[in-house]
Amino acid sequence: MKCPHCNKAIHFEESAASAYEYSEPQDGKTGYDVANGFCPACGELIVLFRNGKYVSQSHGSWLTDPVVEQVLYPTDASERALDGEVPDRYRRDFDEASTVLPYSPKASAAISRRLLQQILREHFGIRAPSLAKEIERFVELPEVPPYISDAVDAVRNVGNLAAHPTKDQNTGEVVDVEPGEADWLLDVLDSLCDFAFVQPKRLEERRRALNEKLANLGKPPMLGKSGSAGASPPAT
Repeated sequence: MKCPHCNKAIHFEESAASAYEYSEPQDGKTGYDVANGFCPACGELIVLFRNGKYVSQSHGSWLTDPVVEQVLYPTDASERALDGEVPDRYRRDFDEASTVLPYSPKASAAISRRLLQQILREHFGIRAPSLAKEIERFVELPEVPPYISDAVDAVRNVGNLAAHPTKDQNTGEVVDVEPGEADWLLDVLDSLCDFAFVQPKRLEERRRALNEKLANLGKPPMLGKSGSAGASPPAT
């Protein structure tokens, strides 16, 4: 799961949990619990409501194979969250688009389109008269893997940008959306941010750790694409 405080991927380990069996008949012996623990990355408290198989013995009761159903604390935790490696200004806009999605897909899509355009312009250095043209240039970049370029390219079709010049040229304006468009934009932004910000930083961290081990062994460092011992981090 991702920590709802710092958005880093973590393995949640409970400090305490209280398990209860469902009173109504269920498939098998099932139950729920309320578990709490602390994020190993930032140390903040997390409280979860979980479902699972209920086990009861003389020394206590617990769940096996628990499934997280809801984050009870922090109460403002979003169901979607970007990793901590993504710059704060992008994560804030993504969180806002995710939060308003259930209430206004139009507003969510407008925020997401504007964010997509910001990332294409600021991180990838692509600037054109319209979002559709910027997407067109992005998918032509040789370093972009097909699964990312195909997903971003589909934004033009899912949002029917050709028939909606307002979406294409005034990306942050709130206008009608196609079915599933707002959800798709969030999925695309999640994948794009993982490619642009998360994976490069994690690979750089692994490279640094490997070079430290090589140095301890008296071996030359592993060179990055730039020819130096560590690749430059992506622009933020």
